[in-house]
Amino acid sequence: MKKKLNLILPGFVLLLLIVIIFLLNNYFYITILTFPEKIVVFKEKISPGQRIALAYTHSVAQTPVWEFFEIDKEGKLILTETHFHDHGAGLPYTAFDEEIFICEDHKFKIKNMQREIILPLYYRIYKDRGNVFIFENQEIRLSDTVGDALLVIDIYHKSINDSLLKYFMNLGGIKSDE
Repeated sequence: MKKKLNLILPGFVLLLLIVIIFLLNNYFYITILTFPEKIVVFKEKISPGQRIALAYTHSVAQTPVWEFFEIDKEGKLILTETHFHDHGAGLPYTAFDEEIFICEDHKFKIKNMQREIILPLYYRIYKDRGNVFIFENQEIRLSDTVGDALLVIDIYHKSINDSLLKYFMNLGGIKSDE
């Protein structure tokens, strides 16, 4: 009986470790693609709590606008803050619920926002609007890089299972979508 236990216990521990690795090794990645061509403009791993920003020149007010987003633990894109210089058509005018509307650093700001953005986000950019995407230490000047275009911003959930499946599919000569 002791001999059987010595054989079963290491196998059980190994199986438990594999299950834990599979459960804990999940991640997200954010992509920006041109639409409808699906040319990759940006693709990067992103973790809950990380932030991205979009900046552009407002078409009516002709002043800069900054929008700040955070990725939540479920991989949702949440608008958390917006900054702008003017009031006017198409610009925020008040805060809602728990949001805070302030004037700080010569800008109007709405902070403490928790607005979920439905993905995929179709985002129109123009070469004369100074559209910029910011993530970590990366700044992509979308207006200069892509010009006038419709972009699709999306967040995908990945796990080690997906990576292993892709690996084994490639070994077998099966083409994957990614």
